Amino acid sequence: MQEQFVSITADELQMDGVLEMPERPVGIVLFAHGAGADRDYLGASSHATSQDFLRAGIATLRFDQGGIEPGGGSNGHAYFVRSDIVLLARQLEKALGWLQVDPSTRRLPCGLYGYGTSAAVVMQLAAWRSAEIAALAVCDGQVEMAGKAALENVRVPSLLIVGGRDPDVAGLNRMAFATLRCDKQLEQIAAPSGPDTRHQAALLATDWYTRHFNGHTSTAQ
Repeated sequence: MQEQFVSITADELQMDGVLEMPERPVGIVLFAHGAGADRDYLGASSHATSQDFLRAGIATLRFDQGGIEPGGGSNGHAYFVRSDIVLLARQLEKALGWLQVDPSTRRLPCGLYGYGTSAAVVMQLAAWRSAEIAALAVCDGQVEMAGKAALENVRVPSLLIVGGRDPDVAGLNRMAFATLRCDKQLEQIAAPSGPDTRHQAALLATDWYTRHFNGHTSTAQ
C-alpha cells in the first residue's frame, strides 16, 4: 500500500489530502466530507473506512474540505443548508478533476462515498457529473438535502445504507431512494451506530464498487 499526501487547488482554496493506493487498485473512491464530525478527513472513523476499502483493492482519496462553516456560522449549533451542499460539492468536483489528470489515478474508474451530512454532497456532484462516476455509496446520509431535482438527475449506480435503528433516518432514505432514477439499492444494517455500523457499511460499499468498477472505462483522455 502506498500513502501520499497531496494538495488540490480549488479556485483560491488549497485543499490538503491523503491518497492511499493498494498494489493493484480496481478503482478509486473519493470521500466527501460534510459538517461537524464528518469534516475530519484524518479522523479515526474516516481512516478505518479507508482501510476497509484498501483491503478490497480500492484506492481512496480523503481531503480537507475546511473553510465552510455549516449554516454560515460557527456557534456550535451547526445545521446543513443548501448553500453548504453546493459549495462542498464544488470542492468535491475539483478533487474529481484532480483524479482525472493525476498519472496514478487518471485511468481508474471513480466512485464517491459519503457518511452522514456528506451524503447530500455526493448526490449533488453525481447529479452534475454522472457520466464520470462509476458508482456511489452513502451511509446514514441526509440524502434528501440534495433536493428532489438533484436526486432525479443522478444516473450513477447508487447504494443507500441505513445503520442503526433510527426510524427518521430510515424513512428519509426510503423517500430519497424512491426519487432516484438509476440503478439503485437500499440496505439496512442491524448493528447499533458507531464503528460496527461504519465497518459493515464499508463492506457493503466495497462489494457495490467492485461490481460496478468491473468493466467501467475511465473518462480520462
